[in-house]
Amino acid sequence: MLEGMTWIVALLAVTAGMVVFLSAVPVLLRRHEVSARLSHLFAPDRAHTTAFDTILRGLERAGRSIEGARINRGLRALVLRAGFFQPSVLYVFVALRYAIAVVVCIGVVVARFGAHGVSLFDILLGLFFGYLFYRYALIGLKVYADRRANVIRREMPPVLDVMLMALDAGVSIDQCMRYVATVAARTAPVTSEVLRRHITDIDGGMPYDAALDRLGQRLGLDEGQDLAATIKQALFQGGELGTTLRRFSADLTDKRMATAREQVGRKAPHLTLVMIVFFMPVLLVVLAGPAVVELKAALQSAGEQMAKSRTPK
Repeated sequence: MLEGMTWIVALLAVTAGMVVFLSAVPVLLRRHEVSARLSHLFAPDRAHTTAFDTILRGLERAGRSIEGARINRGLRALVLRAGFFQPSVLYVFVALRYAIAVVVCIGVVVARFGAHGVSLFDILLGLFFGYLFYRYALIGLKVYADRRANVIRREMPPVLDVMLMALDAGVSIDQCMRYVATVAARTAPVTSEVLRRHITDIDGGMPYDAALDRLGQRLGLDEGQDLAATIKQALFQGGELGTTLRRFSADLTDKRMATAREQVGRKAPHLTLVMIVFFMPVLLVVLAGPAVVELKAALQSAGEQMAKSRTPK
């Protein structure tokens, strides 16, 4: 019993450590990108190599060797949807995914190692948990991407309102997006970061159509791609962008209201289940408790009377 509890505690500790490490990876990658840009800006002739750079470079090489020449478009789209725009993040994630699976597999086999050595069941158990954590890495990335998409979906209505105000003031689309990226930094930090990257692409000489396509990919949801397509159509085919964006904002508001109604409708069965699980037993005890007590007392008195009638005088 003690060995089983020790194995469970060790597995939970390893899981918690991996969760903390994976949650810190985006921050470390962002700091690495900022430090690389600053180093290239202020000291372009000096080569700054740290241990973290070496680890990232090794993980990228390992991921490229695992992926090979093929390009996993679904995984690349999921990485972009999660907010990781560096091309190397895909290969780093692939390498980390396999590394976590191997570490968990070896850890389970070592934890199961006993006086009789390692059995086939221990190896199969290690492979099972390794594959489980291999799948969990992808599930965690999907959950993070969905959470970011929900944040952008909540931020888009105020961003569209500010954009409509700027367009009604008579500015161009380019100036409007620059203004929105600056103003919405606090109210919509995720969307404003995507807009700032779009402005950086434009300033770097990227064509407007390619930059807008990349903007839709970076937003990572259907509404964002529709917004990029709407701006692209207004730029290259003409038309009044303010009216189109106003209709798009109204449609987005209607979608949000429909989603809210759907979520409220889903809460009713959950509340019913909670009432059945937690309230019904208490209600049954309150209603049937006195009757059970009276029935017990009546059975006891009947038993005592039967016992007295059977005793000889």
